[in-house]
Amino acid sequence: MGGSVTGGVQPAPRTRTYFYHRLARTDPHHRWWMPLVEGLILFGIFMVLSILFGIVLALAFPETLTEDVLAANQLDPVVYFMLFASVALLLPSALLARLVLGPRPLGLIFSVTGRIRWKWLLLCFLVAVGVYAVVNLAGIGLDLATGGTPTSVQLAPGFGWLLATTLIVVPLQCTAEEVVFRGYLAQMVGRWLKHPAWAILLPVPLFVAGHVYDVWGLLSVAIMAVSMGIVTWRTGGLEAGIALHAVNNMTVSLFAMLGLVDMNETSGAPTDLVTEVILNGAFIALVFWLVKRHPEVAVTRTVVLPQPPAPPRLPAVRPAAIAADRSGLAAYPYDSATQTYLSLPPQYGPYVVRDGQGRYVGVLDTRGAGEMQPTYTGPHDGQY
Repeated sequence: MGGSVTGGVQPAPRTRTYFYHRLARTDPHHRWWMPLVEGLILFGIFMVLSILFGIVLALAFPETLTEDVLAANQLDPVVYFMLFASVALLLPSALLARLVLGPRPLGLIFSVTGRIRWKWLLLCFLVAVGVYAVVNLAGIGLDLATGGTPTSVQLAPGFGWLLATTLIVVPLQCTAEEVVFRGYLAQMVGRWLKHPAWAILLPVPLFVAGHVYDVWGLLSVAIMAVSMGIVTWRTGGLEAGIALHAVNNMTVSLFAMLGLVDMNETSGAPTDLVTEVILNGAFIALVFWLVKRHPEVAVTRTVVLPQPPAPPRLPAVRPAAIAADRSGLAAYPYDSATQTYLSLPPQYGPYVVRDGQGRYVGVLDTRGAGEMQPTYTGPHDGQY
């Protein structure tokens, strides 16, 4: 125990890793009730923006918006724009609500990196385009091979305006829905429940309720909602879900503008579920494969936890004060954590002395003794 030791080794920082749905817990200032208030703020902002948006459209296009919008022709350029743009208002509403209460940084709503990963978003978008192209072409070919009649292409009136809305507004609408349902709601559930299944499944009924279809159409929407929740969890962000959602909506809209499908149709069929499972299953499989091939795509966020408060330290003394009683033992114990010798307050003695294996070796009595001359009593029968 002779000789002083300096330059203690710094302990490794404590860390904790979180999946996307648990990111609210990375903000030390975030509290369990904050997602509820965030939802109220989101709803309030959305209602204000929707009212203002409706007033502007009613003043600009009074003749178009006098009838029931849901019963109107959805391929009317004004109605088409209004249907998608009104949903896109959820995006600024969600971001403003997140700015008020957190968690912070704001970008955690998009991914574990705290931002939108644009390259990853583009890659997932191209994958979704490929999947939809292959599956739809295969479906058309199968239909023709089984005696189906080819559908002639007929451009909808106002095709240019419809196409512009599809390319600009529809992606924003899809992003807004993903930010709310796979972002805010999933992270709200993850704030309270750890398993990702809760964050994936619980927002699904709310997402389905926002669509007007029959039972087969709603089941198709549910399949897609679960799929987007799965890829969000597995990839650590909303990008893959946004890509799938945008390609789906843009494909349906484009087919409607070409006269290949009826955009006003709200009924489906059991066969639609088969197509939906193939589309989403293929996309999920490819995204999972890409995540493994691209380890730079972060799927979790690791944060450094604050160090626990250090225990009160007794004053260090020089090694010259060690074993002044010639007992061969340290009258002042050695703290391996700080690599210093610690002084024992005399008013709290005597102290039981044990060796490194915890075996009793004697008693050290510092009461009334000078710092350099403690009294040491060796072991004897009957003690401890």
